[in-house]
Amino acid sequence: MSNFARVINNVAINVSADPTASFHHSIASTFTAVPDDVREGWVLNNGTWEAPAAVEAVHEIKRPTVGPTEFKLLFKTPERLALKALKATDPIIADIYDIIDDPRLLAVDLSLASTQDSVDYCLNKLKEEGVILAENMNTRREAVLSGNLS
Repeated sequence: MSNFARVINNVAINVSADPTASFHHSIASTFTAVPDDVREGWVLNNGTWEAPAAVEAVHEIKRPTVGPTEFKLLFKTPERLALKALKATDPIIADIYDIIDDPRLLAVDLSLASTQDSVDYCLNKLKEEGVILAENMNTRREAVLSGNLS
């Protein structure tokens, strides 16, 4: 095996032959070895990697663009408070907030892989902190990336 993947909820989110060359060390350290044929979007099912049934469908999802304040409001109040506290000790969350709080930023494109990676990272940290439950990760991810303030 010469490929490595960052796996979230049994899905290969990022695949790289050398994650340390492409990702910040705190993200690169979360990669694990996977078979060479595994690609982004593949699912780990009972110890076996499987290509998703409709890879094209995953890439066809067009997500909205929201303003920076609306982006923050897509997270629930306890989530926002926990992320704000984590900002002091987690350089990745601090970087995400630096970008969101930059007055030059007019919109956040929820379709961008970097935005989705940031949301995934934040949700994983919130899970580690006990703010959200593991079984609610996918629901929260879709709720945030939907762009709907409800």
